Amino acid sequence: MGQVTGEAGEKKSSLDNCLKLLAGVQEQIRFADTKSAFVFAINTLMFGFVVNSVITLKRALALNPVPAAGWVGLVALVLFGVCAVGAVGMLIYTVMSRFGEKAPKCHIFFGHIATQYGHDFEKYFTDIMAMSEDDWLKEVCTQVLETSHIALAKHKMVRYAGFLTIAGLACWVFAVFTISLIP
Repeated sequence: MGQVTGEAGEKKSSLDNCLKLLAGVQEQIRFADTKSAFVFAINTLMFGFVVNSVITLKRALALNPVPAAGWVGLVALVLFGVCAVGAVGMLIYTVMSRFGEKAPKCHIFFGHIATQYGHDFEKYFTDIMAMSEDDWLKEVCTQVLETSHIALAKHKMVRYAGFLTIAGLACWVFAVFTISLIP
């Protein structure tokens, strides 16, 4: 078998490299989603431990006068709740599907394929068969760029949610400690 040489070989090599790059970027999207699940689990775990603290805090706030530890614990729990809800909201937004609204229409993104072709399999097949190596390279490069933006946005959101989770964790620890001081 003869090897592809010259310009055609370079285009084939560029297309192969872009496909590998696209696979790597798509893996980064999956990695961000996995990290989202981890941070979500931490927030869920902390919420579970808050239940006992709320019961103790509720009893303390019914006392007259209310112990100072009760007020401090209440403020700390409210701050924890704000941080946790913010983090969970960010994490939910992170794992929501993105549909490439900003990317030019292409033949390799499922959203564009479904909206452009519906169930016209023959038209899709005909259009794919008519594509040159340059067309394929442009399509894959478009997807690399669009998925890179998606991966970056997801990783940033997980990072912000992580910072909120750390702040929430500090508030949670402070609340648990303070509430444990209530007589």
